[in-house]
Amino acid sequence: MNLQNMRSLRIDANNKTAFLDVNSFGRGYQLKKFFKQSFRSIRKHHIDYLVVDVRGNGGGSVTNSTLLSKYLADQKFKVCDSLYAINRKSHYKSYIEKYFLNHLFMIAFTRKKKDGHFHFGYFERHRFRPKQKNHFNGKSYILIGGNSFSATTLFTNSVIKQANVTVVGEETGGGSYGNTAWLIPDVKLPETKLQFRLPLFRLVMDKDQPKTGRGIFPEVQVLPTSDAIRRNADYKMDKVRQLISQDKSERLKTKSP
Repeated sequence: MNLQNMRSLRIDANNKTAFLDVNSFGRGYQLKKFFKQSFRSIRKHHIDYLVVDVRGNGGGSVTNSTLLSKYLADQKFKVCDSLYAINRKSHYKSYIEKYFLNHLFMIAFTRKKKDGHFHFGYFERHRFRPKQKNHFNGKSYILIGGNSFSATTLFTNSVIKQANVTVVGEETGGGSYGNTAWLIPDVKLPETKLQFRLPLFRLVMDKDQPKTGRGIFPEVQVLPTSDAIRRNADYKMDKVRQLISQDKSERLKTKSP
């Protein structure tokens, strides 16, 4: 039940539409296997429309979000323009969980550049290739909202410019310019025992985005209405169904003699 709550696939074979719900990119949800099985099933059912719902996805592993991007991306893509840490060391290491391992990681994989920061160069340079096997080439609709954070914005950003992808919903909670991420150890304060998570890297997803502190805006904005709330309606999903219906009608007109 826990896995089903985190990720699920529903296929409407009659309407050639698939609904992929991904509520976390976290580890432990067998997402690699799930994505593989899902996109194989989507291909076998000859699906034309795919709805990816990440409205409640707070993020997680970049490996998992990148894997989902590979099934939809139509060309090579980068995860970020820059990924760096301000420092490799901390005066407060005794309060930081797994400090030694994180410090070793930084020594092994980061290099100091002219800006004085320690860059994780692999992700700044590397372009990921789209999947060839079971790749989805139909029309995709990505549902986003205020609870879409972190790795979810990386996924959305990687495909939003594609002609066959339409992003629907509301502005993401995660920033469009970048975020703090990657290594995020727990910290426990010595006196109060208060615990919090401390991101060690700064990730700039898109350096060409203005530094406004805003999230990713949908291409089709769908805001709540008093009527939809009163009826407990899924108004964003209703909008996607409407868009799919319109696309089908346009295709029929094109085929008509």
